[in-house]
Amino acid sequence: MYGYKKSIVINGLIVGLLSVLLVKFGNPVNMGICIACFIRDTVGGLGLHRAEVVQYIRPEIIGIVLGAF
Repeated sequence: MYGYKKSIVINGLIVGLLSVLLVKFGNPVNMGICIACFIRDTVGGLGLHRAEVVQYIRPEIIGIVLGAF
């Protein structure tokens, strides 16, 4: 049981570190890994809303989807 809890903590630390790195390499400061923000940007990229600032498909989405497979 201890190993299971340890793996959850390690995975949380990895995701947190990746969020910090995404911000460091160009994501907006308030975004990191924000699935709601990614969905908003993808919807804009598909032309389903008109806010020009958020009308692009983020490359992180492609990485998350490919990583899930």
